[in-house]
Amino acid sequence: MADINLLIQSAIPWVLYIFAILGAIVCLMQKDLLRMAVLTSITGFVIAAIYQVLLAPDVALTQAVVGAAIVPTLVALTILKTREEPVSGEEGDS
Repeated sequence: MADINLLIQSAIPWVLYIFAILGAIVCLMQKDLLRMAVLTSITGFVIAAIYQVLLAPDVALTQAVVGAAIVPTLVALTILKTREEPVSGEEGDS
Protein backbone atom coordinates (compact mmCIF):
# COMPACT_ATOMS: atom_id res chain seq x y z
CA MET A 1 0.00 0.00 0.00
CA ALA A 2 2.86 2.37 0.77
CA ASP A 3 4.33 1.75 -2.68
CA ILE A 4 1.09 2.84 -4.36
CA ASN A 5 0.95 6.06 -2.31
CA LEU A 6 4.58 6.82 -3.16
CA LEU A 7 3.89 6.15 -6.83
CA ILE A 8 0.88 8.48 -6.83
CA GLN A 9 2.78 11.22 -4.99
CA SER A 10 5.65 11.07 -7.45
CA ALA A 11 3.34 10.91 -10.49
CA ILE A 12 1.25 13.99 -9.67
CA PRO A 13 3.95 16.56 -10.57
CA TRP A 14 4.72 14.77 -13.83
CA VAL A 15 1.06 14.73 -14.83
CA LEU A 16 0.86 18.46 -14.09
CA TYR A 17 4.05 19.07 -16.12
CA ILE A 18 2.49 17.30 -19.09
CA PHE A 19 -0.75 19.30 -18.75
CA ALA A 20 1.21 22.57 -18.56
CA ILE A 21 3.27 21.76 -21.65
CA LEU A 22 0.24 20.58 -23.63
CA GLY A 23 -1.73 23.63 -22.53
CA ALA A 24 1.03 25.95 -23.71
CA ILE A 25 1.27 24.16 -27.07
CA VAL A 26 -2.50 24.28 -27.58
CA CYS A 27 -2.47 27.95 -26.60
CA LEU A 28 0.19 28.71 -29.21
CA MET A 29 -1.80 26.96 -31.94
CA GLN A 30 -4.96 29.04 -31.44
CA LYS A 31 -6.04 31.49 -34.11
CA ASP A 32 -8.75 33.10 -31.98
CA LEU A 33 -7.07 35.46 -29.53
CA LEU A 34 -9.84 35.32 -26.91
CA ARG A 35 -9.61 31.54 -26.81
CA MET A 36 -5.86 31.94 -26.42
CA ALA A 37 -6.40 34.20 -23.40
CA VAL A 38 -8.67 31.62 -21.75
CA LEU A 39 -6.18 28.83 -22.41
CA THR A 40 -3.41 31.00 -20.97
CA SER A 41 -5.47 31.28 -17.80
CA ILE A 42 -5.95 27.51 -17.58
CA THR A 43 -2.24 26.94 -18.14
CA GLY A 44 -1.52 29.48 -15.40
CA PHE A 45 -3.70 27.55 -12.96
CA VAL A 46 -1.88 24.32 -13.82
CA ILE A 47 1.46 26.01 -13.19
CA ALA A 48 0.13 27.31 -9.87
CA ALA A 49 -0.85 23.74 -8.98
CA ILE A 50 2.69 22.61 -9.82
CA TYR A 51 4.12 25.18 -7.43
CA GLN A 52 1.69 24.06 -4.73
CA VAL A 53 2.67 20.41 -5.17
CA LEU A 54 6.33 21.40 -4.98
CA LEU A 55 5.62 23.04 -1.59
CA ALA A 56 5.95 26.65 -2.67
CA PRO A 57 2.54 28.05 -1.66
CA ASP A 58 3.63 31.69 -1.83
CA VAL A 59 4.77 31.31 -5.43
CA ALA A 60 1.63 29.30 -6.22
CA LEU A 61 -0.59 32.06 -4.89
CA THR A 62 1.28 34.70 -6.88
CA GLN A 63 1.08 32.59 -10.03
CA ALA A 64 -2.64 32.02 -9.53
CA VAL A 65 -3.34 35.72 -9.11
CA VAL A 66 -1.00 37.15 -11.73
CA GLY A 67 -0.52 34.38 -14.29
CA ALA A 68 -3.99 32.91 -14.21
CA ALA A 69 -6.19 35.92 -13.50
CA ILE A 70 -4.69 39.35 -14.13
CA VAL A 71 -2.65 38.75 -17.30
CA PRO A 72 -5.36 36.81 -19.22
CA THR A 73 -7.96 39.38 -18.18
CA LEU A 74 -5.81 42.26 -19.42
CA VAL A 75 -5.08 40.40 -22.66
CA ALA A 76 -8.78 39.69 -23.22
CA LEU A 77 -9.74 43.31 -22.51
CA THR A 78 -7.05 44.55 -24.88
CA ILE A 79 -8.28 42.21 -27.61
CA LEU A 80 -11.88 43.34 -27.14
CA LYS A 81 -10.91 47.03 -27.17
CA THR A 82 -8.75 46.79 -30.28
CA ARG A 83 -10.91 44.42 -32.31
CA GLU A 84 -12.13 46.02 -35.51
CA GLU A 85 -15.80 45.97 -36.40
CA PRO A 86 -16.54 44.19 -39.68
CA VAL A 87 -17.37 46.57 -42.48
CA SER A 88 -20.80 45.76 -43.94
CA GLY A 89 -20.39 47.92 -47.01
CA GLU A 90 -19.29 51.34 -47.98
CA GLU A 91 -21.91 53.99 -48.47
CA GLY A 92 -21.76 56.24 -51.46
CA ASP A 93 -20.80 53.56 -53.97
CA SER A 94 -23.02 53.96 -57.00
